[in-house]
Amino acid sequence: MGLGTGLMKTLMFVFNGIVWILGVVLFVVGIVVLVEGQNWNDIIDNKTVPVSVMLIVVGLVIAIVGFLGCFGAMKQNGGMLLLYAIVLGVIIIVQCVAGILAFVFSDESEEMIEKSFDEVLAQYTGSADKSMDHAFNVIMEEFECCGITGPADFKTKTDADQYVQANVPDSCCSEMESQCGWDYWTKQENGEQVPEIRQEGCLTKTVDYVKSNMKIVGAICLAFMAIEFFQIVFAMCLRKNSNGLLA
Repeated sequence: MGLGTGLMKTLMFVFNGIVWILGVVLFVVGIVVLVEGQNWNDIIDNKTVPVSVMLIVVGLVIAIVGFLGCFGAMKQNGGMLLLYAIVLGVIIIVQCVAGILAFVFSDESEEMIEKSFDEVLAQYTGSADKSMDHAFNVIMEEFECCGITGPADFKTKTDADQYVQANVPDSCCSEMESQCGWDYWTKQENGEQVPEIRQEGCLTKTVDYVKSNMKIVGAICLAFMAIEFFQIVFAMCLRKNSNGLLA
């Protein structure tokens, strides 16, 4: 075994070890999204489920491919290395298509989120037992925001037959306490002292959060693709020097 072949085998082992780790991380992230995303499902029409499943499947596939790459490089099995290179090529194509689609539809994210928020507020009751209300309250608490564009949404976008429009949800209060937002608008109109209410709406914060995470995912995908490309090159070079083992 020459120095070049030994170096490629070492690099293949290291790179595939990295890919295996990244695949495991992606798999774990998918599970976290599946569990933590329950608070978002009613808001975005259960779209966290397919996203989390996709992350789990892709992470699992990448982890398996990374493991096979390590094994194929160590054994320098020509057939296995060829199969490995083909699978990586398919994965790169899929990643490119997914990246293009994500870029094309990224501009629609704000419109989709705003439409979902409008539907939620139209049915908002303030009940902790209603899953959609609870999900929106969680968003307001986590992002420290109120309403879609501001607290006034609760007296203009809600249904007066389902929600007391003089109130603001407790999750909008800077210091959240039980019934801290009750009769907020009535007290304000009467010049009475009112609690401090967050004025920034949740739409901007949610869109910024989604877009920032899309950038992170995009950077990770580019890193994956660069590593995968070099793995294909090394795999084919190792196959050429595989001494005829199932070549």
